[in-house]
Amino acid sequence: MENLNRLADEYFARADIREQAIKDLAEIVSVPSVAGSPRGEYPYGEECARALDKAAAMAEGYGFRVENHDYHCLSVLWGDADKEVGIVCHLDVVPAGDGWSGDPFVLRRENGLLLGRGAHDDKGPFIQGLYTLRFFKERGIKLPFTLRLILGSDEEVGSTDLDYFVSVRKPPEFSFTPDSEFPVCIGEKGILGVKIDFGALPEGIKEINGGTVSNAVPGRAYALLENKPVFGGESNISVTGCGGLYKAEAEGKAAHAAMPEAGVNAISLLCGYLLDSGAIPFADRARFEFLRDSTGEYLGKKLGIAGENADFGYLTCVGGVVRTENGRIVQSFNIRYLPETPYAELVESISREVAKVGGRVIGSDNSNGYFVSADDPRIRALTYACESVLGVECKPYTMGGGTYARRLPNTVAFGSGILSQRKFLGDERGNAHQRDEYISESELFDGMRIYSRALGNLSEIEP
Repeated sequence: MENLNRLADEYFARADIREQAIKDLAEIVSVPSVAGSPRGEYPYGEECARALDKAAAMAEGYGFRVENHDYHCLSVLWGDADKEVGIVCHLDVVPAGDGWSGDPFVLRRENGLLLGRGAHDDKGPFIQGLYTLRFFKERGIKLPFTLRLILGSDEEVGSTDLDYFVSVRKPPEFSFTPDSEFPVCIGEKGILGVKIDFGALPEGIKEINGGTVSNAVPGRAYALLENKPVFGGESNISVTGCGGLYKAEAEGKAAHAAMPEAGVNAISLLCGYLLDSGAIPFADRARFEFLRDSTGEYLGKKLGIAGENADFGYLTCVGGVVRTENGRIVQSFNIRYLPETPYAELVESISREVAKVGGRVIGSDNSNGYFVSADDPRIRALTYACESVLGVECKPYTMGGGTYARRLPNTVAFGSGILSQRKFLGDERGNAHQRDEYISESELFDGMRIYSRALGNLSEIEP
């Protein structure tokens, strides 16, 4: 194994390899591959298909076999063994948005950072996977398994691409997805979305809206009122005239639903203000108190679903979006729950609690989590590879976020972010889904070294 590690370090230190990898990353970043509506043979639109075609041409140019799974996803293969180990990436990206310091689809190289939409999530990891395959192929290193690099097109929207993949191919015996952070993520919480109808708008209120996506603590929420409420000068509430009505708007602090501790829920602030100002009639106060309290905490206590364990910590519950639909108040909750709990039990508990104030569950969707023991030999193989490159203890972790790992059997999230290389541009810039998204050159090439060593370690595990 020492020889393999030395060969990998030498290979990824070569100037020609490093420059070509960055050129290849620039080529794939140039495609604005935001998943869209089906178009002909392209299930996620033309740009996602174009990204797959570019990746296929790139891989074939390096001598790899390629399988196009009807433009849902693509496989790049090296080896001829029946047993497979997978590296699972995605080439679709979220919309670029505003506020970039340059063209988001033109890769820029600045101070050791490679900036562009998808550089970190997840096109940089695709290049890491491709060059890991290049290393084994070009150095003539035979592994006891075939390497299958899977490239999806729908991770940011719904991951139906992997559903299609498992319908046409047997999943690899073990896979990792470089769509998180090093070291190894051995577990992801289940993710449950629930929509609740809390009944008709109270008299005097014409509309209530808040939040933009269900998987985030909402930073803003507002209500349109017929009468001007008593305004006590709260710093997080503003009241303005609005077309003959009065708009009461609350400002909180947005945060991802997987890490709600950093947020302040604007829906809860708004409901609290409406209650305190006298805008809510007595007959409607109980359900607004429930809305205030259930969105104002993130442990699911008010919904009767709180829980925790040693592996995952505590369940989180975020009231992300409230809408007025046909004159009724509909509140959505995003719940990151412990995989040991059947999600149907959570829905039953929520139904019982909201019924006490006249609410009812009108919709739910679920994505199961996963958990693998840190003592699993495969996890140890990945962990040792990470430690040998980074030079620090790498303890496996669990998280509330979601990756491809939950959609493919025997899969874990593994890299490719390195915490010491993140946030060079601050908290609001440079990370996945943010403006000026980047992967550092250190991350890019250290990730290749880690993945090469990890696969070498996996090759020594008894079948």
